[in-house]
Amino acid sequence: MAFLLLALIGFGVQTWRVSNWQDDYALLESKYKTDLAKAEALTEKAKADAIAKEKQWSEKLLKAEIQHREDIQQIIADSNSAKSAIDRLSKQIDTASSRMSTASRETIIEYASASGVVLEKCVNEYRTVAQRADEHAADAKRLNDAWP
Repeated sequence: MAFLLLALIGFGVQTWRVSNWQDDYALLESKYKTDLAKAEALTEKAKADAIAKEKQWSEKLLKAEIQHREDIQQIIADSNSAKSAIDRLSKQIDTASSRMSTASRETIIEYASASGVVLEKCVNEYRTVAQRADEHAADAKRLNDAWP
């Protein structure tokens, strides 16, 4: 009888332990499922955020490309206008040069003086253009170096 009592007590304890393990397992399984659901939700949110950010960058890039194209068209128009002005100036210089042989001494001195002024202005303008080009190159390098 004592043996039976001990066996029943042992069986009861084992049953209680198994039940406790099952409860712990169920609790861990539900925690795992909850954590998994949270991780999946965070993954989906990260994907959605990445898609939104990519769309934002794509729109910004498209606007920049459109603006760049417009800027290039303006640069070409300005370049063509400058070329026309240079052509007109070249024709005026050719005309003035052809008249030099018959010009008076005062006219030649005036022409040489005016040519010196024009040359000085050209040199100053070239210097300004070179400085701006160097500044632009430095800005572009800084942006390139800072880009992630």
